[in-house]
Amino acid sequence: MNGPAPRSRPASAEAAVAGSLTDTPSPASRRIPALRLPAELAREVTALHPDQQRAVHHDGNLVLVAGPGAGKTRTLVARVGHLLASTSHHRGVAAITYTEAAAAEVSARLRGLGMRPGRRLASRTVHSFCLQNILRPYARFTDVPFPDEATVLEERLTNELWAQAALKAGIPVKARPEPVLTKIRRQMAAGEALDGHNSLYIQAVRYYEQALVDGGHLDFDAMPGRALAVLRASQPARDMLVARFPHLVVDEYQDLGPVLHAVVTELLAAGVQVTAVGDPDQTLYGFQGADIRYFKELNDRDDFTTIQLAVNFRSGSTLVAAGQGVLGRDRGHRADPARDAPGTVTIEEVSGDLDDHAQRTVNVVRDRIAAGTPAEDIAVLYRAADSLFTHLTTALSAADVPFDTERKRVIPSGGLADLISDCAARRLAGPVPGPAVLTSAPTPRPRPPSSQVMAVGELAAAWHRHRKAVGLALAEETPRSLGRQLVEVLDHRGRETPDDDAAGFLENILSCLELDQLAELSTDARDQGAPQALRAAAEHGLTMAELAGGRSPGRVTLTTYHTAKGREFAIVVLPGLVEGLMPFYFANQQLHSNRLNEYRRQFYVAVTRAQDEVVLITGDHFTDPYNGVRRLGRSRFVDAIVRQIANAP
Repeated sequence: MNGPAPRSRPASAEAAVAGSLTDTPSPASRRIPALRLPAELAREVTALHPDQQRAVHHDGNLVLVAGPGAGKTRTLVARVGHLLASTSHHRGVAAITYTEAAAAEVSARLRGLGMRPGRRLASRTVHSFCLQNILRPYARFTDVPFPDEATVLEERLTNELWAQAALKAGIPVKARPEPVLTKIRRQMAAGEALDGHNSLYIQAVRYYEQALVDGGHLDFDAMPGRALAVLRASQPARDMLVARFPHLVVDEYQDLGPVLHAVVTELLAAGVQVTAVGDPDQTLYGFQGADIRYFKELNDRDDFTTIQLAVNFRSGSTLVAAGQGVLGRDRGHRADPARDAPGTVTIEEVSGDLDDHAQRTVNVVRDRIAAGTPAEDIAVLYRAADSLFTHLTTALSAADVPFDTERKRVIPSGGLADLISDCAARRLAGPVPGPAVLTSAPTPRPRPPSSQVMAVGELAAAWHRHRKAVGLALAEETPRSLGRQLVEVLDHRGRETPDDDAAGFLENILSCLELDQLAELSTDARDQGAPQALRAAAEHGLTMAELAGGRSPGRVTLTTYHTAKGREFAIVVLPGLVEGLMPFYFANQQLHSNRLNEYRRQFYVAVTRAQDEVVLITGDHFTDPYNGVRRLGRSRFVDAIVRQIANAP
């Protein structure tokens, strides 16, 4: 067939994507190929919801709209597995994710489903895919600058180059580049119009780009920008990429900017089949150029079919209604009918200022822990690091409530840090098969493991790749020989528990695997800084569970709405819900609809992290450092939730 059957169109693209309409499946999407799937994958597909199964089996380009708790990752992984099984053994699938942790999870889950695709699967972030699968193999066929010894700059050096470019262009120099510079740069790389931007800012971007070229450097935004240039310049590059990866699956599409969307459309035109997965209501990165219109553009194409995953398997009906109330419209989301508990929305009214919000937060957290909820299953979320954050940290510390701000014990990104983290997970789990237990505390109900532990052979292969890349590999060494060394490190006596301090294990793995030397020789700045960053995290009490990618046992999570995205907690506590603070706007300032919708999406993400209960702490006033006490009443978002729940069937 040339494509899916024609679809009747809604009145607008927003009705299709933001409204998440489910279309009647075409004959191609109903037809299930007679494939011999691995037994584990076949059982997984059979266990999926019918809408998820439709997405897995769909033949053709697909827009998959997945609301909160809809089993997005589970469906995405099953679709990747199905595509691998239905594609020639000489060809594969590129699975592109927003974070390296998500990329690793796709690979790990596929292993758990009995699949070992090897080089047929490129499960990477967008930046890594552009670097490893476009620039390195194909830039040589074009005039796109990509020196053989190109290095990926660390943040400190990129900030220095930005400061020099800003000074040269005659704009104020700051320690970090303004988001508008990133937005201009991405629009420029995609070939979009720059109307409305300050000409001096545009010139600063040009100076910065030239400085990268002159120095033979790359940064993260340069990767997709130059990869796009390669694809546009070289038909052979496009043909070879399509031959190797005829399928492209892209997660979190709503957060893609213009360059990344242009890469996808170039590959579409070259013959790649695309699956775009996302949720328009969870777009949070507009300040960097992300725009839901790119997701809508795919939805509007005649060669795409849209499928919605509307069942929320995470939250009960009351919590689903709360999310709908925040959005202010019905997206068709519904709770899993098999779930008995509707969930709870608790409203805590305080009469005082933000210090009272913080104290009430402490009381709520103590009560929930006393009732049996593990501390690590509770999240306290806030909009931004303002005075509310200061009050919260002060109150939690004074009450001796252990909490984790996730700032001083952050696991760095990059392949080397991932290898160390995977080794820690294997150390905790013991010999595989079997999932790692990343927390020693009981959970309110059983949940599937977030990842599968890598076997020693897989860890050894990854270590060998790193050694070969920097020239450390000996002629006679193999993944098998390295695996014997790894077993001695990972299976020695005295296995740590998840809440043990990670410092000792970290030093042992760095020493035995010669990772300091490997980091020093790497051309990737993330790998170069990984040992130092991990040691710094260990100095602040990094646990084995955290090093292995899990939560910190016995600690409440205190983090922003943004960084909570993609995560889930039994209980979510949301203090500071006062008009003017959430949604935020200055005194005597009008709140424009675009900004209001941005805050609405942020708050929607926060509310929908909850599995069992969301606690809304609200009041009628707060003290603004610049304008004194502002008495505007409780947040309009709280009122919207109350109305929605009252009117819910």
